[in-house]
Amino acid sequence: MSGLGADWRRVEEALAEIGGSYDRINRFISLGFDLRLRERALSLVGCDVNGRALDAGSGPGTFSHLALRRWRRIDVIAMEPLDVMASLSKRRIKSERFDVVRGVFEHMPFRSGTFDLVLTGFSIRDAIDFRAALSEIWRVIRQGGRYVVCDIAKPDRPPFRFVVSAYWFLIAPILGFLAAGRRGLRVWDIYRTYRRWPVKRKLIAMLLEFFVVERSEVAMLGGALIALFRR
Repeated sequence: MSGLGADWRRVEEALAEIGGSYDRINRFISLGFDLRLRERALSLVGCDVNGRALDAGSGPGTFSHLALRRWRRIDVIAMEPLDVMASLSKRRIKSERFDVVRGVFEHMPFRSGTFDLVLTGFSIRDAIDFRAALSEIWRVIRQGGRYVVCDIAKPDRPPFRFVVSAYWFLIAPILGFLAAGRRGLRVWDIYRTYRRWPVKRKLIAMLLEFFVVERSEVAMLGGALIALFRR
């Protein structure tokens, strides 16, 4: 099974402990690239976007905030399993076009075809069951709607894969500690998501079981993927 499986709860506990330091830690461990990658992912969709968007696995609402700022004619619902992250996003975003619900990828609390756009920013790899998560994302997007992925990637070529793996295993926890002290060391638990993550070609192949790819790009020596798909 692709996905975290039994590791899911431990990873979620790590994210809950990180809590309000999440964005600061992300800045450090991504060397400042996380916001630029999210912005680039949104730019793939275009400038004139309207309708309903879902930020799935929204964390503290970073992707939601950027989407609402970029597009003035969308309503965004953030879906997040953790209380601490849902509370952070509610405090962060004060807008009539924004709401937060609790939920997990595999059992989304929405009717089929609800959304024009679904966003997953550094979150879909945290799914318990990756194929079940993709099936649910496909279900809640209307026909012709789009799905944006922005996440870490596991390079296809072994030399690059070794470098990226070493970064997440050794360097990222150190940067996490510098960003947030002992709580930042929980970044090592998040390495579990990378370890279970398929290499890029297999990841794209799994996504193509559900969607049609419109654009995809890699960054950071192949260690990050941004892609736009259509249902």
